[in-house]
Amino acid sequence: MDDINEIKEQENTQKQAIQFKKEKIIRGITCPACGGELDIRDGIRTFNCKYCGTLLTSKGDSESVKFYVPKKISREDAINRMKAWLGKGLDKAKGLAAKSTVEDAFLVYIPYWRVRADVVGWVFGQEKRTRTVNGRTQTYYVDVEKKIQKPFDNTFAACDISELGVNKVNLAGDEIKPIDYETLELEGMIFNIISSRNEVSTGAFQQFQSSARGEANLYNVTFEHYDLVREDISVVYYPLWVTRYSFMGRTYQVVIDGEDGTIAYGKAPGNNLYRAVVGIFGMGVGTYMATLFGIFGVTGIDESGFFGYIVALIIGIAVMMWGYRKFRYGGEIEEGTGIVKTPKNKQKITSVLDDKGIDTMAIVKGAGTAAIAGSVLNAFLNASRR
Repeated sequence: MDDINEIKEQENTQKQAIQFKKEKIIRGITCPACGGELDIRDGIRTFNCKYCGTLLTSKGDSESVKFYVPKKISREDAINRMKAWLGKGLDKAKGLAAKSTVEDAFLVYIPYWRVRADVVGWVFGQEKRTRTVNGRTQTYYVDVEKKIQKPFDNTFAACDISELGVNKVNLAGDEIKPIDYETLELEGMIFNIISSRNEVSTGAFQQFQSSARGEANLYNVTFEHYDLVREDISVVYYPLWVTRYSFMGRTYQVVIDGEDGTIAYGKAPGNNLYRAVVGIFGMGVGTYMATLFGIFGVTGIDESGFFGYIVALIIGIAVMMWGYRKFRYGGEIEEGTGIVKTPKNKQKITSVLDDKGIDTMAIVKGAGTAAIAGSVLNAFLNASRR
């Protein structure tokens, strides 16, 4: 009988231990008012002492309060939204929505650092201004100083999201609750935090500073100083539905926002016919617009039409670059609200005579510059002959 009671007691102890582990109970907190020992769940920021009723605040060991956003999108709804996205747009492979097969769909909770702060500072530099003198527009610069004060509320991934591709989430208008690990573990998979508070604080300050500097819009900056004030850093576990589908023997992934149902990150095979048509169209129209200026340079132009032909030249080059990008990078389509655009690595062409890499973008820019210079020079020469 004693053995049975002992076994039951051990089972109860194990259940309590598992429960405490799921809820992450913090023990040993002492009330500064009455000295009473308190136990609280991790993620609770404010609470009252159960002995004296004093309102207390806790930030935990990491000084970062943890929250989560409840999911509102079901598994079936996530799959339907994924299928709807596959059927949108001409740039995706033909028959993608009808011929693809759903392989899997599961819910994950990804931790994101939420950084709210104000950037204040000063920037000293020169501001570009224009004036009209004798019917001509002149550009000049004046020394100015600008005060910077801008609020930020951004999110940064707290774990490795290279497989998911969702670098940020939008928390505007979302319901945010104190963390409840038991509820989250019952619903889906929880990712662990691998970055530190100091890392995200430093990275956020650099990003905020760069954004604030861009808003100043000054030339020849001689001095700048920024400070991060009213900084508030917390962790928010965000629900994401990871759906996977197969098409033509390959597996692709689409991540659905578990709160509002938008496409956080989606990858799909591109439409080769669309790529070819857009590439040819872009190069054809762009070349026509770009050479239009040179044609009028041969026939002779007056000053009134000079500006219009410059605009046509710029539009032509822009259309050519658009067509090139659509053709070059249209093999796979990547879309989503969680994508953070980063500068793409410049594509290299390996020479046959030697193994040195040639920058294709530099070639395009050089050719465009040469075309512009030639057209402008030709126009002026013909105008001077007249």
